[in-house]
Amino acid sequence: MKTVYSNTTHPGLVKWSIGIAIALGILLYILYINLDDKYKFILYIAAFSFLYGAMFIGFYKLKTYEVDEEEDTIIDYNNKKYPLRISNLTTATYKESKKGRFRSLFLHDAGVGFMEIRMSKEKADKMVAQLLKANPAIEVKHVNYL
Repeated sequence: MKTVYSNTTHPGLVKWSIGIAIALGILLYILYINLDDKYKFILYIAAFSFLYGAMFIGFYKLKTYEVDEEEDTIIDYNNKKYPLRISNLTTATYKESKKGRFRSLFLHDAGVGFMEIRMSKEKADKMVAQLLKANPAIEVKHVNYL
């Protein structure tokens, strides 16, 4: 059974909004090049804010992970060549801040394989529950960082 975990429920809407932000950033940059005003620096900052903001939001929101229980793998779509084996996982660590805010989920296998998963706590809980059902030997930890 394949299950895909994503940081968004509407990937099409995210792609469109990123495209609009990139187009707006390019338009503002063209205005920056063609204008000779005292507001030129503001256009420059706004253009790059839209471009970089769209890029980082896209990296976070469009990231997906696939848990395939039949093939015994966890695939990060940015790193398809080296999937983690569910049967080899030893720990699932919830990384939290000192105040208890969830930051990421860190999966580690018996060897040198690992995967850091950045998603909401609810989706991370669903993923860990599915992994524990497939491999009950996984140790779940909670670690607090600064």
